[in-house]
Amino acid sequence: MLNISEIVAKAETMFDMFNAHFYDGELARPAITVSPDGGRGAYGWCTVYEIWQADGQAYREINICAEYINRPIGEVAATMLHEMAHLYNLNHGIKDVSNNGYYHNKKFKETAEAHGLVINHHQTYGWTVTELAPETAEWVALQPELSDIAASRQATLQIKTKGDDDGESTTTIKGGRSTSKNRSIKYVCPKCGAIIRATKLVNVVCGDCDIGFEIDG
Repeated sequence: MLNISEIVAKAETMFDMFNAHFYDGELARPAITVSPDGGRGAYGWCTVYEIWQADGQAYREINICAEYINRPIGEVAATMLHEMAHLYNLNHGIKDVSNNGYYHNKKFKETAEAHGLVINHHQTYGWTVTELAPETAEWVALQPELSDIAASRQATLQIKTKGDDDGESTTTIKGGRSTSKNRSIKYVCPKCGAIIRATKLVNVVCGDCDIGFEIDG
């Protein structure tokens, strides 16, 4: 059975383990979330601002995107360590990104590689290509608490349905909201039962019955 709280708990455990092992417990735990990527196309993020409030305390957020949480645990671990490097730099006033947070500079690379990662250069996004250092990968593999998460949120679903006129429509579900291709509105004559379809709201009169069609459903 799917239990989202268990997935979040695993992400929190991962943060705590990495904080102890790579940061000597220096980082106060932020809000750890597992949420959709919201169209960013990112594996995760660390918020610049302290956007959570609880008991008079303010917290930043580290999110691991729900669409990618079922990657091999080493890849998820690399994402967590990537965001923890941002958190460390934020706490120390180190500017490690530019271009609205997309371009990662060498200061990010330095912090990340000092805390368990290997960072390579991307032509557009700078020093952001992230993988575990070999010794980190070995350490992660030895931790029984760090196992693959066999669940993820579907980013896109396509559902095909047939209408009363045997026409087929394809509905694309993105992020829980639907947008349809070839979507039509069904209209029925309330007198003779004739059916027409239109791709927008229309005002049509049945020629046989001299009465307006009504939306069905």
